[in-house]
Amino acid sequence: MAVHAPARWLVGCDALIVADLSNDASYAEVLYETFGPRVIGLQISRYGDGMNFERRPVKHRAMLVYTIGRSYLLDLFHAQLQSDQVRIVDGPNSRRAYEQLVALETEMRDSGIVYSCPPGQHDDLGISCAMLAWAAQHPHRDVWVGTAHAARKVRKVRQAPSSLAWT
Repeated sequence: MAVHAPARWLVGCDALIVADLSNDASYAEVLYETFGPRVIGLQISRYGDGMNFERRPVKHRAMLVYTIGRSYLLDLFHAQLQSDQVRIVDGPNSRRAYEQLVALETEMRDSGIVYSCPPGQHDDLGISCAMLAWAAQHPHRDVWVGTAHAARKVRKVRQAPSSLAWT
């Protein structure tokens, strides 16, 4: 997803943020600093099923980053659309995302179908839809949500006992 500045309206809500860190791993620092553990990283590469993750260090903490193959991600999204597990809501951005997905060029290789973007075209909205569909049905989703809620809870500061309490 080609987002260059964190969306400030997300700061006060409980939304999970799925970020494509494929082109700029340093983006994780900015996102984590702004949104904390609600950020789930995705490394889109040639291979991977999106089930394995690594903990990348960010600001004295660690962020989960999952590796998924681009073709696997798009095939999964296509299957979810075909089985009505996911639907695209009508709207201008949805239409643009759909057009980007339809415009992808496919090539059959021994390893499977490879999707590529035509020269001068973009696929960022289409990939973002696929990423969100992946995250919405991921088996770790409940853990991500629990971590996000736990991070937002206001913790009461325990006060040290007063010397007046001792007799």
